[in-house]
Amino acid sequence: MKIGEWDNVGRARGLVQRQLGELGAAEYAAHVTVNPDNGRLRIFVATDAGLLDYQYAPAGADPKGTWILRGQLVRWSSVRGLRLQTDAQQDDGSDDVKAVWRLVAEDPKMELTVTSDDGEKAIEAVAGFARTCIQHAG
Repeated sequence: MKIGEWDNVGRARGLVQRQLGELGAAEYAAHVTVNPDNGRLRIFVATDAGLLDYQYAPAGADPKGTWILRGQLVRWSSVRGLRLQTDAQQDDGSDDVKAVWRLVAEDPKMELTVTSDDGEKAIEAVAGFARTCIQHAG
């Protein structure tokens, strides 16, 4: 999935797309995580220039105030400890499959986790983003 395909990004979408344009970077895939407690976003964008790691959060203490997008670009050769971990279990009685997918990196610090309970779209988003990152990381 690319940044434009995520439903929960709000105003951050336009900021990220603008920065991609200013950087002249081609977007390969993106992943967005929303903190359910405060609405803050963690946005990763895999590009031809490297891995963009963003946080979208209030600029100050007031969550109703101005929000700011802060990020950094990490060259693919500098991404460390990137790995995809999976667990799957099939119920003998119903043939239901319960799966967990985790994309983990040490630098930049990343842990994206989805389960079967999150739905197929969430699994496809993590798996696609993981595939892209693993193909490009050094």
